[in-house]
Amino acid sequence: MEYVKSEAKHAKTAYSALTVSGLSFVSAVLGVFFMPFILSPIAMIISHLSKGRLKTRHFAAQAAIVVAIIAFIINGCMIALGIYKFKTDPEIRNRYNTAMQEMYGMSLDEYFQTLQDEFSVTLPETNVK
Repeated sequence: MEYVKSEAKHAKTAYSALTVSGLSFVSAVLGVFFMPFILSPIAMIISHLSKGRLKTRHFAAQAAIVVAIIAFIINGCMIALGIYKFKTDPEIRNRYNTAMQEMYGMSLDEYFQTLQDEFSVTLPETNVK
């Protein structure tokens, strides 16, 4: 009888991992950039912990790992695409410059120039002016 309770406990943990990985996936699809980098590893850890001393991992735990990895990859691709668009699209770069000018009083290009001048930080060159 104790083994049945233990298996039910592991199933609850597996479903918890699946829930966290689902939240990670939804965050990645909606574009909340930092959440999948936090939630995906947590889901993977919970998934691994859900196995306990059982011989096989619960199917929800296996699904949680797959969904967490997919969310992590989607999030990384969206961040890479955002950086690429920022570096190559003048319209997007002008939007960032305008928003930064309104909020902080200096454009993003001026801020990067300040970093280079004052702190000797070398930033990759962009071909957008």
